[in-house]
Amino acid sequence: MKNKNSDLTVSNNSNQNLLYNFTKKFKMKKTQFALFLMAFISNFAFGQITLEHSFSSGFEAYTNANETFYYSVGEVNEVKIYNSDYTLKNQFILPQQMYIQSSKYTLSKNIFNLDNLLEIVVLNINDNGIKIYNENGLLIKDFGSGCFFGDYNSFQVFHDSTTQSNKLTILKTDFTTVVYDLGTNALATKELQNRNNLSAFPIPTNKILNIVNPNNGNNSLQVYDENGKIVINKLFTNSEKTISLDVEFLPNGLYLYKIGNFSSKFLNLIGLKSFIS
Repeated sequence: MKNKNSDLTVSNNSNQNLLYNFTKKFKMKKTQFALFLMAFISNFAFGQITLEHSFSSGFEAYTNANETFYYSVGEVNEVKIYNSDYTLKNQFILPQQMYIQSSKYTLSKNIFNLDNLLEIVVLNINDNGIKIYNENGLLIKDFGSGCFFGDYNSFQVFHDSTTQSNKLTILKTDFTTVVYDLGTNALATKELQNRNNLSAFPIPTNKILNIVNPNNGNNSLQVYDENGKIVINKLFTNSEKTISLDVEFLPNGLYLYKIGNFSSKFLNLIGLKSFIS
């Protein structure tokens, strides 16, 4: 005679095995789905970043409403300008080794000249002389020696609505300011942006960075490293025209210096050279 209890036990064991196998397969599929979903999200979120091009030296980008260009920066004896597709647009030899600053007005169009050619500002590192060339290497203007070109306040373009013309102010190393009428009347939004930046000189420096006192109601200067740590905290008086800052001891790297809500950056490079940006 067949044992009903035995049949019931076998049936229960079979059901338990089926439930166990189902649960195991479900968990495996759930895990596989989760891994697939994570991979999909990862590819979707990060898979769009691709390397387009590598320049063999320092370059910056300039863009307006319709165009993008790349131009050489740093100490150079040849200016190179590339199109947005990285093909060479123009290049020309400078009369001597000069410095191309990464700044607001370094490369522009229709600001310093009436034609449709790009304009580039270069600095003579021996006497802080500023020159402007067009993209073909033609000298547009020589402003002479003793000029600041460290930021947007020492070399500033603005639109004078009373005369409907663009003008340029340059802060000289003797702390006088000269004003030029540029003879143009159209400015891109990019060139009109107002930023609270500090002025500093000389460019470059190998020991002392002289910062022009902005007289913005603050009397303390902070320098931050790339990690946001304060590496210099210096007090000064409102009567000081410049604040002398010893940067010789700083390691190579990018630094931010601030006076109140005014700020600028400098890059400390090999051989303790600092370039203002």
